[in-house]
Amino acid sequence: MRRAGLILSMTALCLPMLAQAPSRERPFRPPGRAEAAETAAKQAAEQLAAVKKVCERDVDVLRHLRAADRALTDPMQPSNAVQKAYEEIDAAKGLGPEFLVMQGVVRAQRDVEAARRSPATADFGHLRSVLRDEALGPASRVVVRNALRLEEEALAWLKVQQLIADNLRAISEISSQSLRASEQ
Repeated sequence: MRRAGLILSMTALCLPMLAQAPSRERPFRPPGRAEAAETAAKQAAEQLAAVKKVCERDVDVLRHLRAADRALTDPMQPSNAVQKAYEEIDAAKGLGPEFLVMQGVVRAQRDVEAARRSPATADFGHLRSVLRDEALGPASRVVVRNALRLEEEALAWLKVQQLIADNLRAISEISSQSLRASEQ
């Protein structure tokens, strides 16, 4: 009886393992150099899309701040000029610029808002000075910084393209030498 119980328990344990078909998985093959380069290029394209959004935002902020500055050049219609400047500054603030630029935008917005209460007595020179020093200056520096970074990135990609061209040339030469050797 013990022997029958032992055989049944062994059969119950081993039968599921024997019933499984041998797995026919492909052996693991690490990605080749071309696949790794393709992956890197795709990741770079995704990062470029994010950088493009940031650069476009910063340029839009600068554009709105310049429009606000232009609006403050017309002291003949002070209420219209101050209102237009306030709207442009508010639009720039709504874009969510970098921290330092945002501080300047908030300061300029406060001064323009104070001038909205009594536009006839507003000091347009002071308003433009605050706008230029506190908001336009930092926004312009951010845009220039972004452009310089992108230029450096472009130079780096040109170097990568040269390396890829050299690699393709070497692969082509090796391939043609191998084909010639196989024909002989």
